[in-house]
Amino acid sequence: MNRYILLLVIICNTSLYSQGSLGVNFGFNDDSFGSIENIKNTIDNYDLDLKNATGFQLGVYTEIDLITFYIRPELNFIFSKSNQGSAILSGNLSEDVLKHNFKSSEIQVPIIFGYNIFGPISVFGGPSFKYNLKTSSDVFDLEDIKDKYRLSLLLGSRVKVKSFAIDLRYERGLNSNEILIINANGLNIPDGNIDSTNNRFSILLSYDLPYGIFSKNK
Repeated sequence: MNRYILLLVIICNTSLYSQGSLGVNFGFNDDSFGSIENIKNTIDNYDLDLKNATGFQLGVYTEIDLITFYIRPELNFIFSKSNQGSAILSGNLSEDVLKHNFKSSEIQVPIIFGYNIFGPISVFGGPSFKYNLKTSSDVFDLEDIKDKYRLSLLLGSRVKVKSFAIDLRYERGLNSNEILIINANGLNIPDGNIDSTNNRFSILLSYDLPYGIFSKNK
């Protein structure tokens, strides 16, 4: 992950001496992590809507303007949470697992390549490198993720007016990522897992910081 951050810093420094900008962003996400699988041998019926997960993200970016095209590396922190679930254990409703909080936090480094199609409107896409910081559940004990690095594809469109912009984004994970379930409320579930490969829709607001605050005093 350090090499991705170093790359972003180098590009940021380069943009200070070229046609470009630095800025901050904030947005809201609607995530679909996948599903919980292989637990029916222990739990008679389990229903968890991981597809109804919401979250937020915040970060910094640099945008290098190449007239019609632009390059925009970002460094973002993303937090997501799903809290709908119910379970029936041996035919009896278990109040302990009636509600399930599944949380995920990660660092995201997307490298965006954009194309200005008309006036303030542009489309963009590019790879997104992610590092999982923490995944937790208040019902299941989860094994630490062995492969914390993930790759996804990011696509979207942007409307930018002066220093402000609004993005609509879609992100799809390219490599599967499963988290092993160790147990739930003392119940051994040796073959359970959570597929945390995500689909993400997000709306993002960004603001270009005044260029002068980074300029050297003459």
